[in-house]
This record gives sequence, structure tokens and C-alpha cells, in this order.
Amino acid sequence: MISESAILNCFQHLVDLKKDDLVIVGSGDDAAVIKSQGKDLVHSIDISKVNSHFPEDSKPQDIAYRSIAVALSDLAAMGAYPAFISIGLTSNITDLKWYKQFTNGVEKILNEYQLKLVGGDITNGEISVCVNVFGYAYKNNILRSTAKVGDLIYVTGPLGEGRKGLEDWKNNQQSKYIKKFFNPKVDFNKSEYISKYANSCIDISDGLIKDLTRICKSSEVGAEIIYENIPITNDIDDLSCGDDYKLCYTCSPEFKDNEHISEDFCIGEIKSDTKIIIKKDNSPVNFKKHGWDSFE
Repeated sequence: MISESAILNCFQHLVDLKKDDLVIVGSGDDAAVIKSQGKDLVHSIDISKVNSHFPEDSKPQDIAYRSIAVALSDLAAMGAYPAFISIGLTSNITDLKWYKQFTNGVEKILNEYQLKLVGGDITNGEISVCVNVFGYAYKNNILRSTAKVGDLIYVTGPLGEGRKGLEDWKNNQQSKYIKKFFNPKVDFNKSEYISKYANSCIDISDGLIKDLTRICKSSEVGAEIIYENIPITNDIDDLSCGDDYKLCYTCSPEFKDNEHISEDFCIGEIKSDTKIIIKKDNSPVNFKKHGWDSFE
């Protein structure tokens, strides 16, 4: 019979119990103890649930990697680099092999982003993964509420890759996009340079339209977007499908020729009117669905 302690033992090799400059007490006590770096600690939490955020028959290592990556994306959107994480796992799987494969996915992303796992918990139930991520700002925290009228709007990469990856996987079609869905990459290098120039930023997790709307609402501004300037993978629905984890940010036009900013895609401009207008062929486009909502 599988037990909680047997499952937790699968994770033990991922936790460094030795003292270092950051983790004073790791897993093994009732709580971790983290040394302050003299900076503001940036924290976010993200929950990924089976059949909502990943298919039921996903590989356990992909569930782990994806669940952590989408949580890390929130740090990148704040202009912060990651330092350590904790994981809360709910699972009704009774095969210990599943958990060992899950920890393989955890180990992969820990190594990729030089993260420390400082603890977690497990309970029985339908599969879901709750990830707490902690980091520190590269320069300044970038907020949603500080976009300025006249700012140019940028995205850091193509939209719709995650959507296509999931569709290809469901249709048993081999493609490079499947990895985009199950193993999305968080570009902290872009986050670092954005933190020097951006007035506002958000990650495109719920769809460009919905997430840009969040910036505009928080900043009490509007936006005009040119569809032809948006890098898409499939079709116009890429603007509202989510699962991209690219960054959408705004910054002053004075930086448009910056060597880093110019590598990204300028898709529009922040306006004083609080409406968001998306133009295709110079005509406004209306969308029935603006973005992802796990309750819909």
C-alpha cells in the first residue's frame, strides 16, 4: 500500500539539507527558513489541475515541469528572477513510479533555472499541483498599474504555440509545438532587460486580449492594437487562447530603437480612451471570447 511518507521520499534527493547562503533550513522541519537578501521578496502562487490545465493522461514529468513553469512566468512578468519554490501536490495515483517520474520533471526545471526546492506537501485527491514561487527583482518591480498614455505595446514572442501544441498532441501529430505546451520556457533574460525600460508588464497566460485588458484596467488607460503586427501561429483566435507565457509590456517610444526592445514585436499603443480596439485590415474586430477562464 502506498503511503504519504513513501511519496515524500521520492522528493528528498531534490532538497538540499545543507546550510548555504540562502536556505538555512530546508525540508525536514515544519517550515523552511530562508535568509533575507536585503531585497523585496517577490512571491506568486499558481494551481494547475488535471483536465483543466493539463490532460489526464499527460506524462507525470510534464505535469511537474509545466506546473512549475507557468508559476515562474508570473515572476518574469514582475521583472524578477526566481530563487526558490515549494510544491503542494494532490494526487490519487497509487503507483510510486508515477511520483518518481514526477520528481524527474521537478529536477529538470530546478536545474534549468537554478532553483531550490525548500519544501512542500502532498494529499490524496484529484490531481492538482500548487506551486509557490519566490524571487527578487532585477531592478524595479514592474506592475500592471503603471502603463502610460503614449507607451508602445510589445510582446516578446509568437502567440498560439501552446494552443497548437495541445491540439497536435490530442491529434497524435508529432510537432515542435507539443513541447511548447508541456515544457513552456520562461525567458528571464527578457524579463531582466524589460525591467530596465518597461512601465508595465504581464505574462500572456490567459490570452493577449484578456491580459492586456488587465493592464489597461489597472492603469486606467486604453489601447489600440494592430492585428497585422502580432506574431501568431494559427489564426486570430490565438489572441484569446492563452497558454503562451510570453510577456506583454509597455514602454516609452524613446526606447523603440534599443537593441533589446527592437527584437520584440511592437503591436500597438496605449491610449487615453479606456477602450481596447483591435484593428484588422484597418477595421475594428470583435471577439466573443476574450481569454481563458477555468470556471467557463
